[in-house]
Amino acid sequence: MAQVWLNGRFLDDSQASVSVRDSGLLHAAGVFTTLRAYQGRPFRLSDHLRRLRESCEALFVPLQYKDDALANVAVELLARNGLADARMRLTVTRGIVHQDPLHGQHMEPTVLFTAAAFEAYPQEYYRRGMTVVLLDQQKLNPYDLQAGHKTLNYFSRLVGLKDAVQRGAGEALWFNVHNYLQSASVANVFMVKDRALLTPPTADELREKALADAVPYPRSSVLPGVTRKAVIELARAAGIPVKLAAIDVNLLLDADELLLTNSVMGIMPVCRIERRVIGGDRPGLVTQRLAADYAELVRRECE
Repeated sequence: MAQVWLNGRFLDDSQASVSVRDSGLLHAAGVFTTLRAYQGRPFRLSDHLRRLRESCEALFVPLQYKDDALANVAVELLARNGLADARMRLTVTRGIVHQDPLHGQHMEPTVLFTAAAFEAYPQEYYRRGMTVVLLDQQKLNPYDLQAGHKTLNYFSRLVGLKDAVQRGAGEALWFNVHNYLQSASVANVFMVKDRALLTPPTADELREKALADAVPYPRSSVLPGVTRKAVIELARAAGIPVKLAAIDVNLLLDADELLLTNSVMGIMPVCRIERRVIGGDRPGLVTQRLAADYAELVRRECE
């Protein structure tokens, strides 16, 4: 029987439950992070916890457990489930909200940590590159309080992903209300042009004045992805120029290479935008270099 960690206790998943009054259930009031474990070790857990905690603070979701306690939970959860290579998820909701006439609002948050055997994307995607579609009907709103955070309000992204699958693709690319590229449904996006790596900036990155002056929109919906951060580090170490830039559809369609990143897929080459072939319909040299360097980074940090 698989085990989970819920509010400080390890339980069989069949015994774990949350209240029908939990605000995560009722209002999607919560955040989460998904991470990979390799050889029994979570990859860059500290980065995941830092981003999760920042989102909790920004969205008024209390997280009472310290990072070192959560790190110990992650390792024990893997051991209890007999997992080495795993997909893990840490979810925090505002829980049950009580109205206290003396002290105001009081919350009993829910914290849930799960682990499951890793199921990889098809290897054919990595060999031949994924096909993606462009979303026309849905746009990301960077003025929303939840923009740039990984919240439980995920339904629209799942619908976008379902739409992509129904159209014979593996992902959907999202633009903001100003019609500039932001992300895929569940991944960050990079493109390569003239051997430079381009990606849309996050909200934090847009606080730099020079970048803010150069980008034609004031706010961002881009998630500060943990794998995104690692790829930028690897590119700079390899001497590949990295540019934070506004990317419209014309620049996107003119890409030499295109790639997606998240903790589950790692680095995913994209070789087709609907019927438009990118990079000769095969993973490009920059993508291959970054994928090899990322695999080595994972091996080095999780050995």
